[in-house]
Amino acid sequence: MMKLSLMKRFYDTVEDRRSPVLDEISRRWFETSETQMYRASANFVARVVSEGSTYFLRFNHNTERSIGHIEAELRYIHRLIDRGINANVPVHSLSGNLVESVDTGLGVFHSVMFEEVPGVHIESDDLDTNGFKLWGTALARVHETGEGQEISCVPSWYNHLDSIRSIAQDNPVLLSEVEKIEQILGGYDQTGNYGLIPFDFEMDNIKWVDELPGFMDFDDFCYHWYAADIAFALRDLHGDKMSDFDPVDPHFISFIKGYREIKEITDGELERIPVFIRFHNLYMYSRIQRASEGEVEETDWVINLHSKLRSKNESYLRDMKENPL
Repeated sequence: MMKLSLMKRFYDTVEDRRSPVLDEISRRWFETSETQMYRASANFVARVVSEGSTYFLRFNHNTERSIGHIEAELRYIHRLIDRGINANVPVHSLSGNLVESVDTGLGVFHSVMFEEVPGVHIESDDLDTNGFKLWGTALARVHETGEGQEISCVPSWYNHLDSIRSIAQDNPVLLSEVEKIEQILGGYDQTGNYGLIPFDFEMDNIKWVDELPGFMDFDDFCYHWYAADIAFALRDLHGDKMSDFDPVDPHFISFIKGYREIKEITDGELERIPVFIRFHNLYMYSRIQRASEGEVEETDWVINLHSKLRSKNESYLRDMKENPL
């Protein structure tokens, strides 16, 4: 998640979902377009309509994400597309670039335009067991496609752990969990069951045309264990607590059944899911803490968002205290 201070500065330029900053960036791709704000979280996303076609503009402040990371993500996406995965297709700008760095009144934003992925979003609560099976199959195909890929500028679980550790220095509970996680994961094998993962394969990043999925939002991709990706994808099913994970839940069983139709994963690897849930909680805690750093004018929506984020981190910390590794 980006810093709230940056989010506030940008939204001060937005009126009725329009912003001169959006127009300035989208003109790098289209001379004329209808550009409206769509959402903001880890990055800003705008919906762009030009000549009857819909696109999505994603942009990050240069203090939030590097060009190297974005270019690595695009290489990953093209690899998926080349292997037949239905993913959001990057669009070249009028200058022929896939990434445009635009110097605005708010600073430099690294920007990418994507074609709209066809289909509809489906909430995980609306999926039956067959839907979970198709979801598992889809994730296995993405994992299979990423096997053996070596892409520079891609973080690993250990890079994330270093980032978490920097936040945890003044908190004994967090620091203890980081040290335990490092010891546990350091003993796991990194061959066969480890590789590039999206690390954000939730249903809101998937659109469906009948039973055919299309994927978007790969900016959190990293090197990690495949079981960690399963743990994160299914967080709406098992919740944030390690103790909430239920390996005999029929939806989980269906998900794994679909996954195993494409790619092998052992019961031993799946038994690690509670550990990966804790890793993810630590990771999200650190991101929320960073997002809250700095001074920001407390308008109503900022106060409300601050409250939600603070409540989330308190929940993470409480579970770590009550259920240490």
